[in-house]
Amino acid sequence: MRGNRRDPLYQKKSLGQVFLTTDWPVVRMVEKLKALKIERVMEIGPGNGILTRELVKNGFDITAVEKDDRFAEKMSEYAREVTGDSSLTIVNEDVLRYDWEAWIGASKARSAVIGNIPYNISTPIMLRGLASFGSLSAMMFMTQLEFAARVAARHNNKDYGSLTVFAQLRAEISLEFQVPRTAFHPVPKVDSAVILLTAGREKFTDELLNQVESLTRLAFMQRRKKLRNSIKAMIEGIDEKTIPIDLERRADNLSPAEFMQLTKFIISTRK
Repeated sequence: MRGNRRDPLYQKKSLGQVFLTTDWPVVRMVEKLKALKIERVMEIGPGNGILTRELVKNGFDITAVEKDDRFAEKMSEYAREVTGDSSLTIVNEDVLRYDWEAWIGASKARSAVIGNIPYNISTPIMLRGLASFGSLSAMMFMTQLEFAARVAARHNNKDYGSLTVFAQLRAEISLEFQVPRTAFHPVPKVDSAVILLTAGREKFTDELLNQVESLTRLAFMQRRKKLRNSIKAMIEGIDEKTIPIDLERRADNLSPAEFMQLTKFIISTRK
């Protein structure tokens, strides 16, 4: 599909729309969903429907959330044609305003949120998904390679940041495969990757996770400073000798588990 403005379905740069011109990435994504025994999916931004059609072909229960009226109408027409084992519902709404919790709670089937998500809203979509992740079996996104690398990064790495910690304390992260920029139209300036999030080995309460995220955000606001200075407000009044983490280290030197350890220590000390 070309980005010709005389075509009513040209891609809008304001919505970050780039569409796949080959189907091998969506085939691999759907194969992974089947391996995880996913039964129902919420697809973010189906666009021209290349992933949606692969999901339909494989019998998933699909709710596709599309902000763009033009593609929502096109996909609604397709939904009316769908027969067989799949159930396809099209929702014409901004996914960041859509009620994820209501969709998740509507079924006890193994559910996942997936999509080729716009580069310009990858972070808010990821954070929105992580907030609901305890009730999901998986999330799988095709996104900018640089963003996927940030989410999957290990500490002591330039890609590592607060989003990394948020994600890895809530989920197991796997960068599944890369997709070259030439697989899209219009051709973007960067390559893409598919990233998979599945349930983590350890579950934490939302209250504790919120506390860790507050500490992590503060530490990374001044990531080049030593922890002694970057989290000074949170450790004020605590004897440094009792703190289980070396305060000479910097934010990107701490693993997610160490951020959790430090947070638990601060909480217990403040009681």
